[in-house]
This record gives sequence, structure tokens and C-alpha cells, in this order.
Amino acid sequence: MNIYVAYTGGTIGMVDSEQGLVPDPDFAQAVEIMLQDDYPNDNMTVYCYEHLIDSSNARPEDWQIIAQDIQSNWHKYDAFMVLHGTDTMAYSAAALFYCFQAPTKPIVVTGSQIPLFKTRSDARNNMLGAIEALKNGPNGVFLFFAGRLIEGNRAHKAHTTELAAFASPNAPLRGWLGIDWQWSQDVNASDKQKTDISIPNMTSGAVTILPVFPGVSADHWKGLLNSTNLKGAVLLSYGAGNAPDKDQALLGLLKTATDNDVVIVNVSQCGSGRVVAGAYAAGSALVKAGVISGKDMTYEAAFVKLHFLSGLGLSAKEIKLAFDKTLALDT
Repeated sequence: MNIYVAYTGGTIGMVDSEQGLVPDPDFAQAVEIMLQDDYPNDNMTVYCYEHLIDSSNARPEDWQIIAQDIQSNWHKYDAFMVLHGTDTMAYSAAALFYCFQAPTKPIVVTGSQIPLFKTRSDARNNMLGAIEALKNGPNGVFLFFAGRLIEGNRAHKAHTTELAAFASPNAPLRGWLGIDWQWSQDVNASDKQKTDISIPNMTSGAVTILPVFPGVSADHWKGLLNSTNLKGAVLLSYGAGNAPDKDQALLGLLKTATDNDVVIVNVSQCGSGRVVAGAYAAGSALVKAGVISGKDMTYEAAFVKLHFLSGLGLSAKEIKLAFDKTLALDT
């Protein structure tokens, strides 16, 4: 198998310095040698990005760079691994999920909590597990971490210090790697013959996040909703999709935004569960203001999906329809 490994940056490739952890200039070469030694019958190519991405500084434009890199190598390789920082790994995995619809090849995003060359690093296990998923698992876009293979649009960073940093709060894992793989679905279930690749211009500032908290007022959100380039917003609501329904200024601000074709998607702050639009009066007020349900999506996936759909040039009505129906495996 010909495997392309894109080293985009992140903790996995860091080494100690007097200034703290910094990227290791020899990391890509060392990884290529390591992987080739472990898989002598496969061909490994590790490409180090010229400008490594600090995960906490990642922007929507970086999602495009990674997706375009994979697209440019699509016909040269059988499988793709992306090494990425953990802070925004779930966002990048979701972006690749939307850009590569029902792919005929596997794409796996991974990284580590501890740099590869530090004692007790989880990097080697995550990389080797990702390779095993590429070689033995299904086609699609996934995030692999600590033995868990998660659909690319379902991953959420759930822990800051545990090695099992990622969870799939509202969907079953696609696979578990212990001594052997355990799959939740037939790995050969798809008969798709052609990958649908769409990489729109996803730009910073097109989507924002509106947090709901006790005492939230219209003043808190005005600046977030006043951008001239704004196309969408993710509303982080309470419970099953609730927000204050007594503050008319707050609801009026949402209604004005949706009337101006800003698509606002309601996603729960809870770690798991789904938004049930209109289940409570507080949620019904959001529906009347034009806010749509994100159902059981993670906020990372909702944020990315709004960027993706608006980047395709879809109208607000078309974006709302896309959220109301399945987009690939997106329900």
C-alpha cells in the first residue's frame, strides 16, 4: 500500500528547547524511517508542511490547505494520514469529512498528547493504530486516537490531559483497536466508485459562536453578529436546546440576524444528547426567531459545516435545508 502522511504540525512533532516545546526539523524524516521499518512491504511518504500549523492558531483557511494537499495526491496514494495538533483536530477532521464525501480511500487524522520523542509518548501507538486503520479499516474520513476510530464529523476533544483525549458523544465508534480490531460496521459495506471532492473557500469570520450563559444579553452578542461577512453562527444552548425566552432584545437580535440570511444553528452545551427544537417554551422562542436545530451534532462539526456550506455559495435557505437532511453520514 502507498501511504501519504501529511505532517501539519502539533505536539506530536515537538522537542524541548530553552523556549519550551518547538517543532523538530528532523521529525518528518524520523517518522518516515520509523514507519518504513514497521511496514517494510508498504511505501510511506511523510511530507512536512513548510509552515507548520500550531493547532491553537488553526484557521478555516488551513482546512483548505490540508484538503487541497490530499486532493493533489489523491491518485498517487492508496491512503492518507494527517498528523495534527489536538486542540483543533476535531475541526480539521470534520472539514476533511465534508470536503471528501463518501471517499473511495481512507483518510485518518491523528496526533498525540505527548511528543513522539518524549518518555511515555502516545504518539507511536496513535500513528501505528492509524496505519492499521488505513490498511484494514473502511474507506472514509476518521479521527484515530487511543485505540478509538471516530467518524470525522463526530469527534470531540473531551479531555485535556488523558491520553484518550477524544470522544464520539452521540455516535458509536467506527472501530476499537485492542489486540485486534473490532468494527461497528462491515468495513467493506460501501460500493462507492467515485469520491465527491469539494473544497470551497472557507474563510475566517464567516461563522461565529454564540454562548448561552446565565445573564447573557443582546449586548454580549451584538459584536459577534455585526460582521459584514458573517454567514452563520453556532448557538451553544442549554440542555435540549434552550436559551432565555424573556429577553426580547436578545430574541430580536437573533431574528434580525436570521432575517438578514445569517444561518444560526442550535447545538447543546451538554456533552451528549440532542437538541429537540420546541420541547420547552425557551426553545420554541428560538425557533420563532429563525434558529434551526443542529440535532445531535458536535459544535465543532456544526461550526465547520456552516463554513463548508456557505463556502459553496449556497443561500441561507439552501444551507438550512442541508442541515435538515443527511449530508453523507451526517445525522
